[in-house]
Amino acid sequence: MSRLTVWTFLVAGLLSVGTAGSTAAQQTTSLGTIDFPVSVTSVEAKEHFLQGAMMLHSFEWEDAAEAFQAAQQVEPDFTMAYWGEALSHTTGHHFPVGQNLAAAREVLSRLAETREERAAKTQTAREKDYLAAVEVLYGPGDAQERALAYSEAMGQMHQDYPDDFEAATFYALSLMRSVRRGEGSIRQDMQAGAIAQSVLRQNENHPGAAHYTIHAYDDPIHSPIGLHAALTYADIAPSAVHALHMPSHIFVQQGMWDYLARSNKASWDASVARVDARGEPPTRYSYHALYWLQYAYLQQGLRDKATETLALIRPIAEREDGRRVRSTYAIMDARYTIATRQWRRNPGLAELVDRITEDPSEVRSHEAGAVLLAAGLSAAHLNDITEAQLALRGLRELHDYLSNMGDDNQSVTQIAVILNEVEGMVHFAQGNHDSAIESLAKAASIEETMVAPSGPPGESPTDGPIKPSHELYGELLLELDRPGEATEQFAKGLLRTPHRPLSLLGSARAAAGSGDVKTARSHYAELETIWAGSAGQERALNEAHRYLEEAEEQ
Repeated sequence: MSRLTVWTFLVAGLLSVGTAGSTAAQQTTSLGTIDFPVSVTSVEAKEHFLQGAMMLHSFEWEDAAEAFQAAQQVEPDFTMAYWGEALSHTTGHHFPVGQNLAAAREVLSRLAETREERAAKTQTAREKDYLAAVEVLYGPGDAQERALAYSEAMGQMHQDYPDDFEAATFYALSLMRSVRRGEGSIRQDMQAGAIAQSVLRQNENHPGAAHYTIHAYDDPIHSPIGLHAALTYADIAPSAVHALHMPSHIFVQQGMWDYLARSNKASWDASVARVDARGEPPTRYSYHALYWLQYAYLQQGLRDKATETLALIRPIAEREDGRRVRSTYAIMDARYTIATRQWRRNPGLAELVDRITEDPSEVRSHEAGAVLLAAGLSAAHLNDITEAQLALRGLRELHDYLSNMGDDNQSVTQIAVILNEVEGMVHFAQGNHDSAIESLAKAASIEETMVAPSGPPGESPTDGPIKPSHELYGELLLELDRPGEATEQFAKGLLRTPHRPLSLLGSARAAAGSGDVKTARSHYAELETIWAGSAGQERALNEAHRYLEEAEEQ
């Protein structure tokens, strides 16, 4: 039985398991099912509270805060409603988290002025412990100290109340929030995942248990462990925009490109419906989901659909109030150029480089890096050395600025990779092959010090760039007719971004050139499945067909 056939059976089996519990979840609530006993007299206030807690679990921060506020309106002394609203002001899944410390402290002060007065309002020992943990989270100390102290407090709660699934799941989240994602977080991630999975086994409709399981395992090595949670979470909480997107973190690691596209299309559509229903501006749509959706379409070879995502975001990015959206659009546009190899000159390049020269602090380095990468690679392929050198100048100045910031920036390593990528391709365009290899080898070496991305490459400033350096290096080595060395680079790249089609294509070509028929057949066969029906990868698909037919005849 082939690997693809086994994989099909595995996914089908997990889907049937997930569907069995999803009906009950939807019958109970479209946000999931939790049991969270609290001291409250009003049924209405309790319903608002439970809705808020489930929204917290699905990272719908604003909606969660509104639900907790609604509970307070019904019952002003409802202590746990203030706990929940305060907790909504800490966002994210790993350190450093987003945190509005002033807003959280203001919520607590509305309950009572002092910590002692607030504690006196709690009616049970368990509620006192919940409130005390949040007091630590928003108390004195720096962000790291407070995150660790809060996690310790939640760990104690988990020990004291082993049957409390809310203490368990919030403890799991706190473990991840106490460390930066990467090799240094593996212990906390695995512990968090084990706790969340334990809850999910006992309550298959718990939104936090599914959500935190996914975040704990959303890396290339551990993602198979999170597949069950990924296949069920959207059914658990279909009313949460983020829950519809979240399974993507596992799908992208497993190369489940159809699932990735469907997940983010559903999340995008739900965000549009939600924002429009609330009468809010389109700048509040989930462009995070759209960003992932475009990546899925590009992996599937669906260029027309990928172009449609740009058409959706472009008019919003051009609005006066669309600065955040402009950044996402710029990166999506740069990624489209590189992924499709539709090389073109960037008319805004000189202006961007001038802005970096004048005041690099006013430039979003993550966005600028992607734009300069697309501009530099385009210019190199078009043999426009002058424009390529301009892109290099911008990257060098940006890198120098970020390097001088010390530990206060997250982008310097990514920019260093991009700088060497563009430098290498400029050397290649000039015929300096040894220098090209040296630069791209350096880019790959630097990227290997970075954590493998949990989503599309380049989404985070701490990721490698939107064009993975091992993939680019491998492609260059193929151009230089060095398939053996190219094979090594593509293999390394596929460890960081599994099942990425362009890396599979390069690996298949390198294997074929090296006489490794087994690897070439395996990767060409996978590409046939991924790109079946594509509109943009027909030549590569035909190449795969020809190779497989010829290999079959031998």
